[in-house]
Amino acid sequence: MSSAVSIDVLIVGSGPSGISTALHLVHQDKSWANRILVVDKAIHPREKLCGGGITHLGQNVLARLGLPIGVPNFEVREVRLVYEKYQYSFYGNPVFRIVRRDEFDHWLVRTAEEWGITVRQGEAVKDVTVHPDYVEVVTDKGVFHTQLLVGADGSRSVVRSKLKWDDETRVARLLEVLTPEDARQEVLFRDKVAIFDFTHLAGGLQGYYWDFPSYVDGQPMMNRGVFDSRAQPSRPKADLKQLLRDSMAERGRDLSDYKLKGHPIRWYDKKGKVADHRVILVGDAAGADPLMGEGIAFALGYGVPASEAIREAFARHDFTMRNYSQRLRRHPLFYQLQVRTNLARFAYWLHYPWLVRLGWQVARLIIRLTPWRSRDFVPALPPLMVTTRGEP
Repeated sequence: MSSAVSIDVLIVGSGPSGISTALHLVHQDKSWANRILVVDKAIHPREKLCGGGITHLGQNVLARLGLPIGVPNFEVREVRLVYEKYQYSFYGNPVFRIVRRDEFDHWLVRTAEEWGITVRQGEAVKDVTVHPDYVEVVTDKGVFHTQLLVGADGSRSVVRSKLKWDDETRVARLLEVLTPEDARQEVLFRDKVAIFDFTHLAGGLQGYYWDFPSYVDGQPMMNRGVFDSRAQPSRPKADLKQLLRDSMAERGRDLSDYKLKGHPIRWYDKKGKVADHRVILVGDAAGADPLMGEGIAFALGYGVPASEAIREAFARHDFTMRNYSQRLRRHPLFYQLQVRTNLARFAYWLHYPWLVRLGWQVARLIIRLTPWRSRDFVPALPPLMVTTRGEP
């Protein structure tokens, strides 16, 4: 194997969190483009299991980089929350947008390359060793010595695993299918509605069933699935496949007719380990939202504090990264993420039917007091900022 290649920042993973970290560095100073290398075992466009929802939180991150969403997306104008016979909605213009992750992630990678960032696809990490003066990363195609390593390689993070930071108590579960639909007949397409059905809470599910309208290669598809947060890991696991089968049967669909996909999601906890000497984690490798399973917005959001921590480390020549966790906790987006973690632990503790109904009524009243009650509500988006990075 050839001698090691030296690089200032090596990012493992070319999903939204890794690319966002790289883009934020270059957005502040275009010279960073030559100091960053992104590696990923996958080759884009790659299939990615995900509901594909991007709320205004994620759109805000992109807007501050001067980037509108550059792929086809479906605007959801109504989010309908269901529990047994009860249901209520909140609205937005739009509430959120639904993208296909293969298209969205590929667009982000192309954008990074246009900004001068090198992305090496189809290169899997085999080992990670932290030394006092650098981190050695061995891939199936080479050896790298990096001043700082960013683990952006998802819930099954190889970086986390090689460094023995695993904590299996904070892993949610997800199952998903795509069902072809007639957009002219399906009311959810016509009215731009996404459904979150919490009916199975009382039956042990720590999450919900969802119906998201979407388009795959231009064809209307309903993205259907179940999310189980496992925010209360001591409770018995729900039978996700059976819950999905039952929920789809209620909607006139037979689960056995479709390809079923599953994936774990690591969720965020402020006490979880996300940094050590010369290494930080971002995105699902660090933790996502356990309340609603929102991943894309927070993955993009990690790029802000991560890039700040990286710039500070090089400016001070201090690569202990001891302040990274605190930086996350101070950031408004990640303060909200911790609030969601606390809410998830509470909401999914409510496994007695009467208690669930009480919590449901309280949540309904709270939402009625927010701007989301209006169909004309437009979530605040900052104006698209003219990039300061210059042309590469």
